[in-house]
Amino acid sequence: MAEQPAGVLVVDDHGLVRDGLVALIGRWPEFTVVGCAADGERGVAMAGLLRPDLVLMDVRMDGIGGVEATRRITAADPEVRVAMLTASRLGDDVFQALRSGAHGYLSKDEPAEGLHAALAGLMRGETALSSTIAAKVLDEFAPSGRSAAASPERLTQRERQVLRLLVDGLSNEEIGRILYLSEATVKKHLGSIMTKLHMKNRVQVAVYGLRQGIVE
Repeated sequence: MAEQPAGVLVVDDHGLVRDGLVALIGRWPEFTVVGCAADGERGVAMAGLLRPDLVLMDVRMDGIGGVEATRRITAADPEVRVAMLTASRLGDDVFQALRSGAHGYLSKDEPAEGLHAALAGLMRGETALSSTIAAKVLDEFAPSGRSAAASPERLTQRERQVLRLLVDGLSNEEIGRILYLSEATVKKHLGSIMTKLHMKNRVQVAVYGLRQGIVE
């Protein structure tokens, strides 16, 4: 039986952007748009009602912005993947968004093929964070004041292996296949890594791994 397409919720206060995303995503058989919202409050409500697999969330909107909406959505459903979509490349809202539980950050300048690859990667459990953005957020997620408390020395050998593969962009399933572990065991190791490093999600862990030189 063919795998069901991933349901996508588009949240953006610009009608042309929403319509463009709907039309674009509609060309990709592995995705289907299940709903659209013009503001964060409506986006939160629709996410609770529709239970999408993936949310494309504009960062800056009137009322409840993308950061707060993401925080509410991921708190209610930790399994949903949220990708922030914004014209702002390096604003403080990007850091806040990733802290709120977002799994990626995408520019509205992203070409169609780049967006397609990013969304597919998110659904495989990967992160969607470009190298240029990662270079800017390294210090934000691992400031010197907490580097000792979040030292990689606290990780076990197995956790280091999982972290290295995570930084390489592998999904939980792929990490498990390489290390001969079940996906549930990989999730358990990731949970332990996040606890020890005081991180909230895979994006923060991956950026931390880059900072520590685990992967160039």
